[in-house]
Order: sequence, then C-alpha cells, then structure tokens
Amino acid sequence: MMEAEHQCFTVSDTAYLRNIDLKSRCVAVHYQKPPTITDNGQSIGLRFPFLILAEYIEDADKVAEKVARILNAHWDDEGSDA
Repeated sequence: MMEAEHQCFTVSDTAYLRNIDLKSRCVAVHYQKPPTITDNGQSIGLRFPFLILAEYIEDADKVAEKVARILNAHWDDEGSDA
C-alpha cells in the first residue's frame, strides 16, 4: 500500500476561538511540517491553526479547502521566503 503524500495545509474544525462563542463552529486551515527522519526514528511536528475563518464567511469549508489547496500547491515555489 502506498502512503499518501503529506499535505502541510489541511482543513478542520478548531476550538481555538471557542472561548468567544461556545456554540459556533470554527473552521481553520491547519499547518503541520512534513515528518523528518531522525537518528531515533521519525519526527512529527506540531499541528496548529494557521488561518482561522470568520463565521461570517459563506461556505467557510469551501473557502478553507481552496486556500489549503493553493498553499499546498505553491508553498515550496522557488523564491518564496517560507
């Protein structure tokens, strides 16, 4: 079985801003560095909300997915500072 390529940017709910309104859903684009091989095995980085979408955005899931696709496609473009 072939492993899927690591995606640095993914979309899911987050509790990051739940202290503002416990009932509303909060969607975020999350970032996680690709795993690296170390002397002790494989290292997995911290996953955290990179971009949080306001609840006022219509179709927040679709917008977040599009942003994540764009970031994944261009994150390692030559000339980027990241």
